[in-house]
Amino acid sequence: MKILFFHPSNYLDIGIPEGIAILSALLKKEGHEVALFDTTFLKPDSYKDKRHEYNAGMSGPAIYKKTSYTIEDLVMDDPIVNPAREFQKKIDEFEPDLIAVSVMTTNYDFAMKYIRKIKTRCPIVVGGVHPTLCPDEVIAEDSVDIVCLGEGEGALVELCEMIDKAKDYTFIKNLWVKNKNGKVTKNAVRPFVDLNKLPCPDWSLFDARHLYRPFMGNIYKGSFYISSRGCPCDCTYCVNKILKEKFTGCGQYFRYQEPEVTLAHIRELKEKYGATWFKFGDDTFLLKPIEKLRKLRDGLKPLKIQFGCSVRPDTVTDEKVKLAKEMGCVAMSIGIESGNEYIRRNILNRQISNEQIEKAFNIIDSNNIRISTFNLIGLPTETRKDVFETIELNKKLKARSANVFVVYPFPGSQISIKYKTRYKDKNGKIVPMSKAYTFGLSKMTPREVEWLRKTFNLYLYLPKELWPVIKLTENSSAKARKSYEALSNFASTIV
Repeated sequence: MKILFFHPSNYLDIGIPEGIAILSALLKKEGHEVALFDTTFLKPDSYKDKRHEYNAGMSGPAIYKKTSYTIEDLVMDDPIVNPAREFQKKIDEFEPDLIAVSVMTTNYDFAMKYIRKIKTRCPIVVGGVHPTLCPDEVIAEDSVDIVCLGEGEGALVELCEMIDKAKDYTFIKNLWVKNKNGKVTKNAVRPFVDLNKLPCPDWSLFDARHLYRPFMGNIYKGSFYISSRGCPCDCTYCVNKILKEKFTGCGQYFRYQEPEVTLAHIRELKEKYGATWFKFGDDTFLLKPIEKLRKLRDGLKPLKIQFGCSVRPDTVTDEKVKLAKEMGCVAMSIGIESGNEYIRRNILNRQISNEQIEKAFNIIDSNNIRISTFNLIGLPTETRKDVFETIELNKKLKARSANVFVVYPFPGSQISIKYKTRYKDKNGKIVPMSKAYTFGLSKMTPREVEWLRKTFNLYLYLPKELWPVIKLTENSSAKARKSYEALSNFASTIV
């Protein structure tokens, strides 16, 4: 079998998707030939060089230290191409027996734009979070032949085996299969994958520039690694609750890989690709039992790697953080969401107090691990005053890096159900993440939400005496833009 994976990524949105990397390793193990079409480094004609933004210290919602070169430098000499033409060229050259696509809600339209344009005789299977949540929508696409719900490892290997042997594959669990007449066979779901039986992710499939990892002014090689799946929490802005319901009876929803397996994979990724900086993509890294963390410490410490991870405040203890530090942890992201406890508890179902956040922050900080905060604005019932409670909490914690997002009501999330949001606009297009403010869930105007997202870090890093000046930048005038740039440059010098 020849399988072509399609990774529909925005230009320079780097980082190796572990799902495709694991599936590639599994298929190669079965003797199949695998190739990849990845749009991450296909320079579009709309491309604008943004190196000056990095050098000014401002990029998106956070302020970063300068590095000797940027990802923009690495693509400087790349030609401008037509991605659709390149996709067809790849198909014509590789002649796949199956095209496999993994999508989320926010890149689904992007993926379908290219899938609809290609000419191929082979079936197309689409998997990922969005097809799992909205399978009827995806299977209704004329260009889509198969939808994979949930984890794809067992289903894809079995699908390739059946196609290779020219056997019927309409019965395979986790798959919805559409025949030539448009009739869809909807199969039951299978038990969850045993994470300890998964192979090391296959990074060889991807452009090496995906491994570009800037941190604190230095540049390392590495990418994502996920050592657990699922989450025990039911935050209303997340889709975990509906996924748990969809896969009831499939096994333990939250599960983690045994340390021995994680260590073997990290060691292999370091040896093969020179990776020394990892981002653990686990929803909450410190939730693992203390004895498992000790085994990870004992195995990772000799490898001398560095990594970042996400943690919940209520899982942070001095002992666990010290173990992470000894493993090589240099950065932790901690969820604040909202500085207003009522919103955090009653709107987001995050049963965590400001006191717990402060305690966790102090423990992490005392162990000399760099902390970034995760913040949401544009929340249901939220006012401008509430947003400033979030800014004030970050300021009180002396947060040096704050990531700020406008809440996106993903289909199936409790927020989307309660507030009856539609993730498609009047033209039937999925609202992009960059337009999340248009959902209008808060008590602020959508534009005010977007401007607060852009200025959040300025309010955080600059003294309160300058807040009236920052507020004047909350509009799209040329004067406001110049002031914003000047304030951003000033902020980058004091962080």
